[in-house]
Amino acid sequence: MKKNYGVAIGIITLVLLLMACQKEDEKTIEVAGKKSAVIQWIETTMRDNYLWNTEIPAANKLNYSAGAEDFFRSLLTLKDGKTRGGSHHYYSYIEKNKDYTATRTSIDQEDTYGMEFTAYVITDSNNQPLGYYWVRVLYVLPNSPAQAIGLKRGDWIVGFNGKNNNLTQYSNLLRGGGLTLTVATNPRDVENYKQVSLVASRKVEDNPLYVDKIIEIDGRKIGYLLYNHFTTGPDGYTDRTYDEQMKATFKRFVDQGVNEFVLDLRYNGGGYLISANVLASLLVPEKNQNDIFSIDTDNKGRQSKRYFSSEGATTHLNIDRLFVLTSRSTASASEAVINGLSPFMDITIIGETTEGKNVGSVHYAKNEYEWALQPIIIRITSSNTSYDYSSGLPADYPCNEFDRNQNTTDELLPLGDEDEFMLKKAIELITGNRVASRAAVQEQLPGQDVYQLVYNSVERHQTNGVLVTPDYSRDTFWNR
Repeated sequence: MKKNYGVAIGIITLVLLLMACQKEDEKTIEVAGKKSAVIQWIETTMRDNYLWNTEIPAANKLNYSAGAEDFFRSLLTLKDGKTRGGSHHYYSYIEKNKDYTATRTSIDQEDTYGMEFTAYVITDSNNQPLGYYWVRVLYVLPNSPAQAIGLKRGDWIVGFNGKNNNLTQYSNLLRGGGLTLTVATNPRDVENYKQVSLVASRKVEDNPLYVDKIIEIDGRKIGYLLYNHFTTGPDGYTDRTYDEQMKATFKRFVDQGVNEFVLDLRYNGGGYLISANVLASLLVPEKNQNDIFSIDTDNKGRQSKRYFSSEGATTHLNIDRLFVLTSRSTASASEAVINGLSPFMDITIIGETTEGKNVGSVHYAKNEYEWALQPIIIRITSSNTSYDYSSGLPADYPCNEFDRNQNTTDELLPLGDEDEFMLKKAIELITGNRVASRAAVQEQLPGQDVYQLVYNSVERHQTNGVLVTPDYSRDTFWNR
C-alpha cells in the first residue's frame, strides 16, 4: 500500500499550528483572567460585606466586561448615600490603590495652604449673580502657609493674583504653587484692601484638637473643646497620638474642676470609630463606663457591641449634661458620639441638623490590584437601637453662624472666644443669662447687598460613613 506522506505531513503541520494557536489562546485567557480577577474580587468583596448585599443585581444582570469603577457602581443601591439637588451621592466608593500599606481616607493629611473657608457668590440687589466670588476664612492651621502670611478667621479674600473682586476659581485656595491674595477685614472697605503673597502649598499637620480651654463664669467652670476630625494620629490609624492627647486634655479638665462642657463639632465631618469611642468614653458619666457606646450591625444581622471602656479611657468628667455645637457639616463619627451618649446624658444640640450618616465603612485592598474599595458594611446605633438618625440629628436651638439674620454683626470671632456667635449661645444656655448682642451691621454695598453661600471647604473632609479600622477580624469582631 502506498503511504501518503503528504497527508501525514499536512496533519502534523495542522496539529502543530493548532497547538501554537492553543498556546496563544492560553496566553490570551491568562491575560484576560488577570483583568477579570479584579472584577471578581470586587464582586466577591461586595457580596460578602456590603450592607445592602441582597440588592446587588444577579450575575446575569451584571456587565463583567465593564471597567472597575463602572462595575463597582453597578453594584450599589440608592439606599447607600443621599440624593441632593437632583443627583445621588453614594457613601461607598472605589479609588486607586495608591498606597498598599496605609489606609487612605478623606481626612488624611494632604498638600494644602492650611486654611478652611466658605465661598459666596456675589449678587446684585435683584439676586442676580455678578460673576465672581468672595471667600471667608473659617480657621487656619498652625505652621501653615496661610498662617505665615497672617490670615485669620473672619478675613475675606476678595481676589487673587492682582484681580480684585474676580475670585472665580475659589478651589485654587486649597493647594497650588502660591498666590497673591487680596485680603480685607471688611469687604465693604475697599480702601483698606491689602495684597499678601501665599507661598506654595505643602503637607501640614492638622491636629484635630484645635482649641481647648476653660471658661469660668457665674461659679461654673465650662470646658470647651473644638475637635475637627476623628483621626487617631498623624501617621495612620495605628498611631494613637491624638487619642492620647485627647485623654491628657480631659485629665486637665477634670483636675481643674470642669463641671459643664461644650463640645464643638461644627467642622467635624467624621473619621474613625475608635477615636469616637475615646471621646465618648471621656464624656460619659463614670457610672456608665461599662455600658454600650454603639451597636454595629452587618448585612447578616450580626452585631458588635462597643463599650465606652473598650478604648482605655479612665478619666471621666462626671457631668450629667452636654452642649454640642453642630452644623450641616457635622457627620458620621460626630453623630455616633452624640447618639451614643444620648441614653446616658442630657444633650443639647446648638446649630444645624447634622448630615445623617449612621453607617460605617472599611477599607479593602490587595497589593496586586490597582483599586481599593471603601464600601458601607455596618449600620450604627446606640444602646437604644430604635433611634434612626439617618435624616440627621436636629438642633434643639437652631443656630447658623453664616446666616446674617441670626449672626447680625456678621462677625466670625476667634474660635473659643466667649463672644463667638455659637459658643456664646451655649454659654447663655448654661448660665441662663442672655448676653446682649452687639450692634447689627447696617452698611451695605450699593447694588451688592447679597452674598450667597455656595461652598464650604470643610465638607470635602467628610468621610463617607464612620471609618472602621481594616485590621479587625470578623471571627472576633462580631458577637455571634
